[in-house]
Amino acid sequence: MLTYPHPKELAPHDPPMLLVEEIVLSNSDEIVAKTKITKDNLFFVAGRGVPSYVGFEIMAQTIAVQDGFNRNQKGLGTKIGFLLGCRKYTVTRDWFVVGEELTVRAKALLSEGEMQSFDCVIEDNQGEQLAAGAINVFSPENPEEFIKQGGGAA
Repeated sequence: MLTYPHPKELAPHDPPMLLVEEIVLSNSDEIVAKTKITKDNLFFVAGRGVPSYVGFEIMAQTIAVQDGFNRNQKGLGTKIGFLLGCRKYTVTRDWFVVGEELTVRAKALLSEGEMQSFDCVIEDNQGEQLAAGAINVFSPENPEEFIKQGGGAA
């Protein structure tokens, strides 16, 4: 059985901003990851939990972990990418509650060079879909140079 590195080794995020805790499955075009909702979560609201809109960031970080894993398999280091947006982000409720273990699935829909799109879902322990969306990302070959040149701004 394949042992996966911890997401902090694969994504350009540090705790407490790193919201993905474990890789369950990863291959060239799909990742399944897990995270648990705790009071230590940066976005935790006492008495409520974590707002479900944070699921969008959890999905984006899962994609970053996938990219880091693929790069790691090729002997390359992590690199930053850019979240362009999301189509049709939907949720079935307003909050993720403390103690819930969320499963995040991201599957590549489109990969055209530096532009990619992923179909993402978040499920609870029973497999009920809590959130879904198509996430679009931009991963330039040299992100530092892209930023230095103004990030494509006119």
